[in-house]
Amino acid sequence: MFNQVRWRCQEPQVRHAFSLCRIVDAGNPDQWYDLLGVIRVPVDRLAPDKLHDRLRPWALATLAAGGYGFGRYYACYSTLDEDDEPDKAITNEDIDWSGSAVLVPADPQPGRTLATDGGQPSLAPM
Repeated sequence: MFNQVRWRCQEPQVRHAFSLCRIVDAGNPDQWYDLLGVIRVPVDRLAPDKLHDRLRPWALATLAAGGYGFGRYYACYSTLDEDDEPDKAITNEDIDWSGSAVLVPADPQPGRTLATDGGQPSLAPM
């Protein structure tokens, strides 16, 4: 065994992160993403899916603590490239933020549909 060399090829360590972007001009064809921050997250090799469930709570806590205003935001769990920039998305969330809480779409009551009557929306029984 002495005087022998063994080459061990090690794969490069894949780094993972959460990132948060503000979507500028959301809903327009010219929308773009303003990267607000990236935080590296350790991955448990035995349970890598645990981080999927932590993305949204992290993003909401970051938005609340950072004093971010009204708008649409994009949170992403991804790998990082060699420059520590988000690379390949694993999971993501679009968040409509009021400046203090998540905006949720208003749904009509169950059992009713939204109908228009002379240009005015109204609830109509099904």
